[in-house]
Amino acid sequence: MKSIVMLAILSVLAVTMALANDAMVKDIVVYKNPECGCCTKWVKYLQGKNYNVTIEHTRDVLAVKKRLGIPEKLAACHTAVIDGYVIEGHITHRDIKRLLLFRPEVKGIAVPGMPIGTPGMESGSKLESHNVMSFDEHGNTEVFAEH
Repeated sequence: MKSIVMLAILSVLAVTMALANDAMVKDIVVYKNPECGCCTKWVKYLQGKNYNVTIEHTRDVLAVKKRLGIPEKLAACHTAVIDGYVIEGHITHRDIKRLLLFRPEVKGIAVPGMPIGTPGMESGSKLESHNVMSFDEHGNTEVFAEH
């Protein structure tokens, strides 16, 4: 009996997640330096996950980060905006989906630096452990996901 109930719960959860995924916003604007190869790889990664990517080339990505309120300690090489949230750095589509699904009261999420193995920073099977950090309007941060 317990296994039947568990199977029913898992089935409802799977259907709910599938519906949420279909309804999820996929339009994302990426601000990047036109010569940055890892940024271009991250854009291609998002496109491969069916995101509608608009690229805004800029040689002053620091000004974009400042305008969008990204704390300096969380800076990475590219910045994006999706459905009112700021996405900083080499973040996976799963973390973006989680952000959009649960809609926490944060300004955005960031992967500081350029960890090896993150989307756009692939190097064979190597994956550096890293945290995805959330940040709010005041620059407060906390761990959003651990990888």
